[in-house]
Order: sequence, then C-alpha cells, then structure tokens
Amino acid sequence: MSLLDLSPDEVLTTTRAVRKRLDFDRPVERKTIADCLRIALQAPNGGNMNSWRWIVIDDPGLMGQVADLYRGGMDDYIATFGEEGYPGAGVEGADRIETSTMHLRENFHRLPALLLPLIPGRTDAGNTQSHIFYQASQWGSVIQAVWSFMLALRTRGLGSAWTTAHLWRERELAELLGIPFDIYMQVGLFPIAYTLGTDFKPAHREPIEQVVGWNGFGTAATAG
Repeated sequence: MSLLDLSPDEVLTTTRAVRKRLDFDRPVERKTIADCLRIALQAPNGGNMNSWRWIVIDDPGLMGQVADLYRGGMDDYIATFGEEGYPGAGVEGADRIETSTMHLRENFHRLPALLLPLIPGRTDAGNTQSHIFYQASQWGSVIQAVWSFMLALRTRGLGSAWTTAHLWRERELAELLGIPFDIYMQVGLFPIAYTLGTDFKPAHREPIEQVVGWNGFGTAATAG
C-alpha cells in the first residue's frame, strides 16, 4: 500500500492518540498490521533479547469480550476518583479528551483489530522485580517498539491510542487469551483502525523553556 506524503518530522509531530476519528467500519488487512509490526520490532530492546510477545486480536466475537473487560476496567478506575474527580480535568483540552475517550469506550467492540504487547517479568508492588532499575529496564524494552508501531500505522493512514483501562482487569484478559499471567505483563491495549481523514496537527505542549533544564533541574537557560 502507498504511504502518506509526510516528512519524518511531520510523522513524529502529528501521530496523535486517535479515538473519535477511528473508522470502525473499514477492515484492516492482516498484512498491513504485520508490516507495521515488522517495523516496530526493529526498535531497541534490552540486551537485544527480543523477549517481548505480541497478540493481535481481530476476531469479532473475541473483540466483544475484550471490550467488556476494557469497559469494566474503566469503571474500576473511575470508582477510585474522590470528590475532586479526574486528576487531569484541569489540563487544556481535557473536555475533548473525555468525549473522545467515551466515544472509544462506546465503540470498542467495533474495532477492526487490537494489539496487545507483552513483556516478561512483573513490576507489581511487592514483587522482587519492583526495584526502579528493573521497572525502567522492562518498560524500556518495549515502549519504543509500541511507539514505532503507532508511527508505522500513521504513515499508512491508520491510527491508534495508548489505552490502559483494561489493566484493572489484566488477569481476566490473561485468562481469556491464555497468557501466563505470572510470566508476562501486559503493556497496554492498542486499537488498530484506519482514520477518518489524515490531516492531523501537532498538539498543545508546554514550551521547552518551561519543561527542559540544561545541566540541572529547573535551570532556565535557553536552547539558543
């Protein structure tokens, strides 16, 4: 398939978390997903061990069961909010994020496909692997591959979003898919669908002067 006419900088600055603009009715060929995964697996990973595993879900019946777990996990998370409500409510554009999140929730079962990355070892509190070194090493061995996958989707006119709500019910999904829960940790759940239009733009971000320090925390030197 042909790629979008985007420069590397455009790909990097316009790959968005897409929810409202996912095309739930257009099928996605397995070959397209496999091509994106071949690119993603070229990302660096700890010791070049390739210890990750990837599950693609495209069976409609199974998708419905996963959608139920996703919605249930989201309910579990919302139940943790106190009187103050969602902690990110004050962020610019939070209202749009909320409506797009609810749109995905309502249509999750209609997704053409999902990607579930796995990494061996668990970082749960109390686990011997909970030390920050092990956490950084494990997440650092898969996150860049997932992002490469999302970039590869973007160049082909598809989109995704980094979702984690189902992790409140991670064990149930592990049982559903036959994942050895004590061995593999689920990274997230990533929708796969063509986007409605491809004209995405850079999002709001704080200027680097407010978030970047040079040679120390909180220093205000400019980048030049």
